[in-house]
Amino acid sequence: MPRRTNNTDRDVAEGFVPPRLTNHTPLQSQDTFWSKFYILSICSLFATSFVIWLETEVTKSISLTDSIYTVIGGSASILALDTVLAIIISIVWFVLLKLCVRPALYILVISIPFALLSLTMYPLIMSYRDSWGGNTTQDRAMRWTSLVPALMGVFWIWFAVRSRSALGRAIGIVQLACKILGENPSLIVLSMGTLVSFIAFTWAWFGMFARVFLKGKVVVGTSGISTWILDQNSWALGAWYILMYLWSWGVFSGVQRVATSETVSQWYFHRHVQGQPSSMAVVSASLSQAGTTFSGTICFASFLALLIRLPILVLPRRVMAIVQTFFFNLIPGPLFTLTNPLTLSYAAMTVQSLVPSSRGISNLRFIDLGTHSSYQNSWTAYRLSKLLLSSARALTALALGFGAWVHAAQDVNGGSLYGYIVGMMGGAIGWVVLGATEGNLSMIVDSAFVAFAIDQVGNHGGHCREADMQFGGFE
Repeated sequence: MPRRTNNTDRDVAEGFVPPRLTNHTPLQSQDTFWSKFYILSICSLFATSFVIWLETEVTKSISLTDSIYTVIGGSASILALDTVLAIIISIVWFVLLKLCVRPALYILVISIPFALLSLTMYPLIMSYRDSWGGNTTQDRAMRWTSLVPALMGVFWIWFAVRSRSALGRAIGIVQLACKILGENPSLIVLSMGTLVSFIAFTWAWFGMFARVFLKGKVVVGTSGISTWILDQNSWALGAWYILMYLWSWGVFSGVQRVATSETVSQWYFHRHVQGQPSSMAVVSASLSQAGTTFSGTICFASFLALLIRLPILVLPRRVMAIVQTFFFNLIPGPLFTLTNPLTLSYAAMTVQSLVPSSRGISNLRFIDLGTHSSYQNSWTAYRLSKLLLSSARALTALALGFGAWVHAAQDVNGGSLYGYIVGMMGGAIGWVVLGATEGNLSMIVDSAFVAFAIDQVGNHGGHCREADMQFGGFE
């Protein structure tokens, strides 16, 4: 099986070209501690679930109460329907991008504000139609959450108008990604394999997560109404299960990203070399490298994104500054760069661990992480192409999430106060499933952009004229 040769000089210097796939021995693993830590965490997750399964039992009294366990069990059909719908939308979206990418994206740009307006009105109206007359905390939360699509629509219009001059180049970048995918069809097999594997993991996780909230007891009040009282540690266990689910999605996605980046690197720099391996051989070798050499780097990158990047988005600025200072002293390197997906693509192409990659990618002039304002046009075109690809994915996730939330809040067990949990599950299904199309093309865009930036070191370039035109605006 073809493998990537070792790179003794890991700094991207003038004239650097990422190594090609050959039949040499495997490379030394990077960041190995984190892959072992992830495996240990997953084993502890399944062991905990097995113990909980032994300690808990479903009784008739539990099935008659409104609890997280009963609402998840009662929503299995709607979650399965969400999975099927997401797969159908994913296939249709992929076919449209392959057959008529430019018209499809132009229609998408125009229709997104109207779609987001519909997603605002639906939960807003339905929040007044439940059995409690719209007076519960969940109803009020649904009304406030319905404003999110409206705000997204305003942002979309603002960004589309502001970036309208880069729209043609952004669509050209998506077309380039479709061309790379067409010449490496095994990447589709990789995406579908990732999708099937993670859907299987997701449904297994659903069962384990629901069982956590079976730890408790039924208490009958003075009015005769039965209430399910959870054990004190159930919420903490539930939060841990959610963190492990998100980390696992990051690991699955990271494996796909590394394999995609190595495949795109092979195509970008070495496609004209004689004696090319087949598409399946390249993707197989890249996947093997992702599961061995870069497994620790993938786990490390997804762990940092989970524990640093996500909290930073919601924490106040002062708290964020304290967190950032703490982690900067603990892990040398800029936090935003460490958790940027482009850094993992760069690590795969240059065959190095995450921290050196974060410093190396910061020095690439076309990758604008807030320091190279002179290349803002290239960065804007790249970001707009990513936004175009992720828009259908975000719309599907919102639609399935709100639909599952409304269904659980009004129809499961006569209306459940825990419907928001089912809504988050439905949204996660939509986001994950459409990753088979949008995620695949988005990773190709990232990889091609990093390869272009590496290619431009020392003003050399020339390995891919299409990338020079779309990313750099060169004639």
